[in-house]
Amino acid sequence: MAKHRQYKLTTLLKRRSDITEHEFHRYWSEKHPLVVNQWLVKHGVVKYVQYHTPSQFREECEFGQGSSHIAEFDGYVELTVPNIDALKDAFKDPFYKSHVAPDEAAFIDAQETRRTFGYEELYIEGSKIEQN
Repeated sequence: MAKHRQYKLTTLLKRRSDITEHEFHRYWSEKHPLVVNQWLVKHGVVKYVQYHTPSQFREECEFGQGSSHIAEFDGYVELTVPNIDALKDAFKDPFYKSHVAPDEAAFIDAQETRRTFGYEELYIEGSKIEQN
């Protein structure tokens, strides 16, 4: 039996150089969701998660494989969608250009932002190993 796949857009974020880390994280947590939540739901996003990675946390992560190559991003966001068309439709929506993009510009350095898109494979959930 084929597994139902969850697709994820992951966007790695750098804050604008003229705002502090604290300002970035506060804005992203408190203001940005007020702009994007309804827009994301309207376009079929089933999960929106912010991962905040302050420099202090990145410094504490210098252990194990890859420890000398800690990604220098201030955070990343994951959008879980049923398919890529949901994302394409969302970014074509005039609301993106009129509301979301200007809000992102208030705290994100767009030139330093990076994206990945792929699918999720779940192996452990709730401390239990998933059976294939």
